[in-house]
Amino acid sequence: MSSKNTLHASFLASAIVLSGTAFVASPAAATTPGRTEFEILMNGKPVGRHSVVVSKSADITNVRIAIDMAGKIGPIGFTYRHRCEEAWRGSQLTSLNCTDKENRSNKSVEANLRGTDLVVDGTGYKGSAPASLLPSSWWRFSTINQTRLLDSRDGKLSRVNVNRVGEEVLQIGGTPVRANHYRVRGAVNTDLWYDGAGRWVRTAFKIAGQSFDYRKVTSVSGSPRE
Repeated sequence: MSSKNTLHASFLASAIVLSGTAFVASPAAATTPGRTEFEILMNGKPVGRHSVVVSKSADITNVRIAIDMAGKIGPIGFTYRHRCEEAWRGSQLTSLNCTDKENRSNKSVEANLRGTDLVVDGTGYKGSAPASLLPSSWWRFSTINQTRLLDSRDGKLSRVNVNRVGEEVLQIGGTPVRANHYRVRGAVNTDLWYDGAGRWVRTAFKIAGQSFDYRKVTSVSGSPRE
């Protein structure tokens, strides 16, 4: 699997357009702590897990993200490991520290708020970025409203293009859940679903002709939301 086909790379595209007037998620004003975990399926078979844990300490929201995958595409095996910690004060990202390993390829990024800028030190970019930039971790519903994202693999500043497909009903743990479907288009096609409270409930994409799908294994009600 090439570096362009990593899990996070599938989330990146160029310019945002949100369309449609049907049911739209209305996230809460303040971040709600919680935990969400997905089983990652490749062509219907489990290959890994993706978890997000959000907690609060005084006025700081702490986020821990873990992704682990292992499988084969044809005769070629792959492993993927991602660890990331985010710190937020309200809706402002104050720090981020991520490491990313795909087979033998290592990437990382550290970012810290300094005045009106984020100071980024990553394998893909070193320098200043707007303080309003959000990382490509996707647990925050407002991420889909951005025109640029901070790639949480290596710190690159990436343009994004998102189209709202419409409302759908997903079956999560045997329970029907109304969700908005958003389509990201770029080098790799990615689809995202959020429920009416802005909680991330599904992802699907293709890499190297293989279909990947996130199946939620934790309750929707216990999931974090901004």
